[in-house]
Amino acid sequence: MNKDIKEKSEQLKANQTLLGDLSAEFNRLLTSWNLPWVDTAVIDRDTYLPVVNGRPFETLQASGGGIATSVNLAYSLTLLAFGLDHSDVLVPSLLVIDSPRKAFGNNASDRQRAAEIYSRFRTLADAYGERLQLIIADNDPPPITSDSFGKVEFDYENPMVPGVDHPGPDQVTRIESQSDS
Repeated sequence: MNKDIKEKSEQLKANQTLLGDLSAEFNRLLTSWNLPWVDTAVIDRDTYLPVVNGRPFETLQASGGGIATSVNLAYSLTLLAFGLDHSDVLVPSLLVIDSPRKAFGNNASDRQRAAEIYSRFRTLADAYGERLQLIIADNDPPPITSDSFGKVEFDYENPMVPGVDHPGPDQVTRIESQSDS
């Protein structure tokens, strides 16, 4: 029984070390984006979720906007890279990101943040190559250039689902145009 206790204690210590490393990576990435509202960023040891400036993930999510977008993005990118670097950390090597700049404006600091985020995408693609897949849906072209980025555009002539023709913009009613009658 003492042997089992010792083994379990060693495993717990190793896991705590991994969690500490993950937390440090998350902090490093989120603070590197120079967000004015970030002082501290950690991964909670009980929930394994982000805590920024002492605020738990749930309250960060509820705040919405750029805070939620940035925290989610940094957390997902940190988990992705961490899982690729640590074979005993089981996370998918595929990440689908919808509108990473959605809650940012278009002033100089927002454009700089967007460039830093896309720079992180490029760094991951360059570092891990075919070991990962990033799919990024964005309405605008990347703010930085890279051979690592492929581009697929969808329109009425080139639909997202090949072989399924779109009837055209005059034949559909957009959801946001519908009123509650």
